[in-house]
Amino acid sequence: MKKSAPMLVAVVMVAVMGLSIVLLGGGGAANAATCTTALAPVGDGAQGAGAVVPAAGWEPPVAQDGAAVVVPISPQGPQLNPHWSEQQVRNASTITNVARTRGLSSRAAVIAVATAMQESTLENLDHGDRDSLGLFQQRPSQGWGTVAQVTDPVYASNKFFDGLLQIKDWQTRPLTQAAQSVQRSGFPDAYAKWEQSAGGLVSTTWGTAAVTSVFAGCDPAPGAATGTGTDPTAGFTAINPRTAAQAIAAARAGAASGRSDFHRLCDNFVAQAYGWGSSGSETANIHWQRLVASGDGHPGDNLPPPGALLFYDSGSEAGHVVLYLGSNMIASTDINGYGTIGIRPKSDVTNGVWHMRYRGWAAPSFPSAGATSTLPVPGEAT
Repeated sequence: MKKSAPMLVAVVMVAVMGLSIVLLGGGGAANAATCTTALAPVGDGAQGAGAVVPAAGWEPPVAQDGAAVVVPISPQGPQLNPHWSEQQVRNASTITNVARTRGLSSRAAVIAVATAMQESTLENLDHGDRDSLGLFQQRPSQGWGTVAQVTDPVYASNKFFDGLLQIKDWQTRPLTQAAQSVQRSGFPDAYAKWEQSAGGLVSTTWGTAAVTSVFAGCDPAPGAATGTGTDPTAGFTAINPRTAAQAIAAARAGAASGRSDFHRLCDNFVAQAYGWGSSGSETANIHWQRLVASGDGHPGDNLPPPGALLFYDSGSEAGHVVLYLGSNMIASTDINGYGTIGIRPKSDVTNGVWHMRYRGWAAPSFPSAGATSTLPVPGEAT
């Protein structure tokens, strides 16, 4: 079996079909309801966070049957989030669906997808080191199967899972250890850097009940609850009509003016803050999925820089997105009433009445966005 060094990926971003990302706490009492219980969806969510928001505050949650599937990730070390092509996403989906049909946990799918990212960059290769082939670079000469078999993504995935299930405590081992135990790679630590990206792709292809989690990821960063934590410095490369500072200023001004025409238009609101008239995505869910595929999403990362977009699973097809202002504060639509822009602590989204599950943050990238914002920046000509 070929054991290759990490390969760089340069591919085209595509929209991904699927659902969302959340955090699963490893003992965070403050956010225990969000991290360990079923989603509490708000309204039908057809266009945003919920169908109706009382003028005085939040819409009450609706009970759910607890069928949400957790996709656990626990990234170790620096993570890579490259752009993935449509074919690469499809191969990740195949691996994920094999895990599902075998009744395996979503953790197994994350390990397998991360392994294929390292071995083949999710390409079904017809070549490799010596006789290594396919998504997992399995070697026919080492008993993995015939050339035709190991280049069949379904067969190759099944063979990987056969090996994984033979590893003691694979569910709780660090991902790179579990993968290495199957692959016997010359680069045993190389799998670790793909865990976050693998979790994102698995969550978008598992099915409509899938949500991802990060072990011990529900608690805010040290000091964040009181606003004393230090936010990371933004290094956004996305090209928008406005900078992050201008977007934050526009959102704050919109909240101060009582702007209230963004009912269930959360994705449009964050796009307007950045100077666009439309976001280019039909819903926050679709926007998040596109950013995960493009490498601009950071699944489960609870340390966003100011100006980042924070995405949430609302229990609906639409999802929710807010603008992070820094110091644990966010700007959100519908949070203070119908369509109203409100400035609130970040924890109000996950620990408040909505109890939405946090997916992760993304750079302020708006694929297919267009037109001009009607949300002005204070002091600038409109």
